[in-house]
Amino acid sequence: MRLLFGAAQAVAVVLGGSVLSSAPSQAVPFDDTDSDLLRPASRGGMDLLGFDAVEQTPELISRRTAQLNARQLSGDNKAFPPPPTKGGIWRKGYAHAKSLVDQMTLEEVVNVTTGYSGTCVGFSGEVPRLGLKAACLQDGPIGPRPVRRVSQFPAAITTSATWDRSLFYARGEAMGRQFKAKGVDMALSPVTGGPIGRSPLSGRIFEGFGPDVYLHGAASYETVVGLQKNGLMACSKHWIAYEQETFRNQYNNTEPYSVFPKNEQSPIDSVLDDRTTHQLYMWPFAEAVRAGSAAVMCSYNEVNGSHACGNAQILNGLLKTELGFAGPVVSDWGGTWDNINSWPNGLDVTMPGSAYDGQFGYFGGSGLIDAVKNGTIPMDRVKDAAVRLLTPWFDHQGNNLTWPEVSFDVRDLTVPTKGVRKPSDADLIRRIGEESITLLKNVKSTNDSRGLPLKDPNELSSIAILGQDSSANPSGWTACLPDGGKCPTPYNNGTLPAGGGSGWANPSYVIDLYASMQHHARSAAYDVNHDNSRGAADLTNFRNQANVSEVAVVSVSAWTSEGYDRANLTLSGEGEELIKAAAEMNNNTIVVIHAPGPLLVEDWIDHPNVTAVLFAYYPGEAGGSSIPPILFGDKSPSGKLPFTIGKALEDYLPKSIVDDHVVDPVSNFTEGILGGDYAWFEHANHTPRYAFGHGLSYANFSFSDLDVQAKHAADNTSIAPTNERWSSELGAQSESLYDQLLLLTVDITNTAPKSHHGYSGPAAEVAQLYVSWPEESSDNPRALRGFEKVWLGAGESKTASFSLRRKDLSTWNTEKQEWELSRGKYTFNVGSSSSDLRSTASYSF
Repeated sequence: MRLLFGAAQAVAVVLGGSVLSSAPSQAVPFDDTDSDLLRPASRGGMDLLGFDAVEQTPELISRRTAQLNARQLSGDNKAFPPPPTKGGIWRKGYAHAKSLVDQMTLEEVVNVTTGYSGTCVGFSGEVPRLGLKAACLQDGPIGPRPVRRVSQFPAAITTSATWDRSLFYARGEAMGRQFKAKGVDMALSPVTGGPIGRSPLSGRIFEGFGPDVYLHGAASYETVVGLQKNGLMACSKHWIAYEQETFRNQYNNTEPYSVFPKNEQSPIDSVLDDRTTHQLYMWPFAEAVRAGSAAVMCSYNEVNGSHACGNAQILNGLLKTELGFAGPVVSDWGGTWDNINSWPNGLDVTMPGSAYDGQFGYFGGSGLIDAVKNGTIPMDRVKDAAVRLLTPWFDHQGNNLTWPEVSFDVRDLTVPTKGVRKPSDADLIRRIGEESITLLKNVKSTNDSRGLPLKDPNELSSIAILGQDSSANPSGWTACLPDGGKCPTPYNNGTLPAGGGSGWANPSYVIDLYASMQHHARSAAYDVNHDNSRGAADLTNFRNQANVSEVAVVSVSAWTSEGYDRANLTLSGEGEELIKAAAEMNNNTIVVIHAPGPLLVEDWIDHPNVTAVLFAYYPGEAGGSSIPPILFGDKSPSGKLPFTIGKALEDYLPKSIVDDHVVDPVSNFTEGILGGDYAWFEHANHTPRYAFGHGLSYANFSFSDLDVQAKHAADNTSIAPTNERWSSELGAQSESLYDQLLLLTVDITNTAPKSHHGYSGPAAEVAQLYVSWPEESSDNPRALRGFEKVWLGAGESKTASFSLRRKDLSTWNTEKQEWELSRGKYTFNVGSSSSDLRSTASYSF
């Protein structure tokens, strides 16, 4: 067990009217001799993060710092001074932390805020004199990584597809328990909006909860609460507008070409306006802060010309002042660029310090000490940074005698480590897998017996399980360490449970579809035929297996990873050719897809022999076991798309991934509040193949009239209240932006007969509420503002309720710098997807 302190220790703003710049960042000349200062460095532990190593020499750091100072366009800490923390909800932790920091020397304070690496991917600094131990910071979004003897949980995008708040929470709680059991103090999780999913090509889109900010925010809130249930600290990331991997940092390690030497090109600059920032990109983070997130991680990119980890407006102004965040801002690994602009502008902890052979530079430490001594950085600012880090840690754990010791070593995964999985974790992973599976297409009808659910397994003669994604990785996924990207051609190595990079976790086992079907067949009468062809070079046996089987199930996948953006929205491993080859030979071909986000299906979706399509996302280590219950009708599919599937890449936001061959790449978010998903489709008049929120069931549902009541209820969900401003001119007088103003209800009925096409069990509908604004705010796109998943037996009815908060009905006023209701008639639509709306009502303010 581990103490925070040694045994001998005794421990006696209103944001101004300025708005975010909408102007593109200015080009700053770079010295071509920078490349001459680079020299190879030992990769060491950086293999764990998957980047090429480049040592940051003092000469290069000095030159780069000068360049960065010229780029601080919106990062003026005089306009947005760093607000000292008062501890927020962590009052006991704050008193303890301030008392301790007041006893520290300058060197000790700086040491606390300068990270280092070791058995964990990061540690905060120690102060042995005062008995302060180091805090262990550890990835990642689907469980501890890179760590052995843990669970690989479903990805966030998968969990989002369940549209079930209880599962959002349960997954967070289970991951939090495993992090704690491994001795982790701060989990670098969840991904609460970086990326949201502005681009369907984003390499990390699966790490977050999808492009709708309301759904993303609801999932972020529940995940943070679950993660922190037992004392763990959550670190919500990546703040903010971090929407692509290409050019994400100054080191050029993700550059897809060799035009510029490493360290010459600047990172991508996300340029967006104030309204867009508030209504889209801040929304999920506000929910994470309200949930009490202990820390927030700043991102690699620039925001309006100023580096995200050294931008006073977004750190001091938006996060710490407007949202009232009282905890630490922790840099992403390599996200700190200098000392002079970082700490005054809101950074609190730099990671990973000088670790990994100086690949990420030497920030904090002696450089920060010198900056304080020469008066460049106030001592109070550095002390405040240390207090911010220690406050939630002390409040969550106190002097916890039962907190486990770190029991792993990310530098050597052969080191013995204790197992922390429970049987309930496997059950939860399987349940999330089942309830996320989204039935996109199904031809089953009274006139067509094909499709899903399949006939009784004792009446089925044979089934072919086909495709590279249907079977085990020949190398074993647990051998693909430290992340999925280390396997050669990962999309050609068996079933795909997760994406790569930080969004990966090492599975203890992986259940593929073929193994699961073999297990199922032991108590049934059908044969299981199989071919796991990888690519379309020779499909002779593949075609034969499809031809001789009564049903063909083709499992395909699309790979993605941190460090890359996708070049297209097609399947990996020639998956489209596999689907068409099976459909040519079998008139009842079922397709199962493991993919991170939107995917183009036009090449095969209308084939008359493709009778059903299941979208299974990235399901984690038990993914294969979640599919047979859906295939055979033991459970009705209940997942809904958390994104839109278009008909062509051109349907989506144009140039959403910037890869221009320039020194200063800029991504202009000119679409503003339209975002990149269903609001964009509606604006551009593009008809999707499958709409946001789409998902079929084995049952049918009807909706009653929608009822709207003005019913004020005080906010009881804000664990850590924010400082967000709002206008009280309209609506009930309230004390919180998160007070309920309206309550909407609708009755949903399962209208299917007791046995419907071979299915007789309960089925779920997700009632989705969309809001349209009055005429004075007509430029505000229709938006999701409520959802509830209800399970119903045949003929059963239940009431779905939607609590609409003041913020849900408000838009951001850039002049007044506050949220405000619009005068006039709001229109509410409820239905089964964004394009399948069943009932309408209105209310006027």
